[in-house]
Amino acid sequence: MKQTFETRKLYFGFPVFFLGYKDDVHGYNISTSSSAYSLGSMMVVAMRTKGNAVTEIAKHGQFTVNIPTQELTKEAEIAGFNSRKDKFAITGLRYTVGETIDAPLVDACPVSIECEVIELVECGALTNIIGRVTRRVVEESLIDENNAFKSQDFSPISYIGDGAARLYRYYNDDFVKMGSIIKEIRDKEK
Repeated sequence: MKQTFETRKLYFGFPVFFLGYKDDVHGYNISTSSSAYSLGSMMVVAMRTKGNAVTEIAKHGQFTVNIPTQELTKEAEIAGFNSRKDKFAITGLRYTVGETIDAPLVDACPVSIECEVIELVECGALTNIIGRVTRRVVEESLIDENNAFKSQDFSPISYIGDGAARLYRYYNDDFVKMGSIIKEIRDKEK
């Protein structure tokens, strides 16, 4: 039986990522977040309106989404809890500037996405940054011989929890190919 669950927030599993941006104080910087989604060539991320990331992204109009794996959990936490500092310096992470935009791609992340800002939409203390994807880069080991993404081999960090406690979760090796279940059902119906 379900019951009403009163909580200030509920994260039901979102990928952790480094939001990369040009920074007038530090040159380039990152912030850790877990609020993003992408459809086609659109990328939407949300951050605190008064945070450094939103201020700098609004000014420069470009950003990157860099998706780390379990090995970078410590760096993700450090970058998430050190506001307005040079997070590349304190995490030891290295970066390359994007090809289509002037923002950092985190070298250790197997997936990075370059974006240009289309619109900023404030919603209370948060701002939704709506961007257009200009380029995606993926570690070669995650691309198969047919130039398709090896989804089953990619294991991003998930962020899960509520107002009382939040945690990082990691993927296991289990997966089901989309469409295979309905195909099996339909094959049995024949």
